[in-house]
Amino acid sequence: MHLRIAEYAATPARRRSMALIAVNLALFAALFAFMYHTRAITPNWPGMAEIGQQPFEFGSLLMVAAMGMSAICASITMAVGANSAAQGKFEEAVRWIAIAISAWLVFLFLECVEWVRMVYLVELGPHTPFGETYLLITGAHWLAVIACTTWFTLVVSDVRRRDILAAALYSHFLAILWIVIVVLLYLPNMNPLMDL
Repeated sequence: MHLRIAEYAATPARRRSMALIAVNLALFAALFAFMYHTRAITPNWPGMAEIGQQPFEFGSLLMVAAMGMSAICASITMAVGANSAAQGKFEEAVRWIAIAISAWLVFLFLECVEWVRMVYLVELGPHTPFGETYLLITGAHWLAVIACTTWFTLVVSDVRRRDILAAALYSHFLAILWIVIVVLLYLPNMNPLMDL
């Protein structure tokens, strides 16, 4: 078991990836603390029983599920690409990494669609405490996904020399972080039966 764990810190690139994950973890912990603080001091937070406004309905649930599937697909295909490269199948690894990049790009597009819906249709933009918090957390995740996608592009440009597993570790973290965002931000503020 110890040897399996040691594999993830075996190279400098993987150690840098772990450091990047630690920094991101601290950042998102602070953002979630900000969210709970803002929620505690805001009397008209959406989703509160006395207000009755729910920012997320069934369509949002489908969008969030699609984004989650894209994130998990990107993470898994990157790991498969790392495994292919480790076996010397570099052409196959490039195809898997291209699928991972495509999956993250789908995620980024769907997140933009969700922002447009939130700001213009639900009218919970950055001028409201909920919208500010929502855009801050999802925007920080969006920027991290942009960085991850850029990293994947650099990896795919030279598969033979780059550490694919280091990029895959960061992708795994972002996929897990998305699930945490869904549980802490989306689900408590959701009424899936609202517009049915």
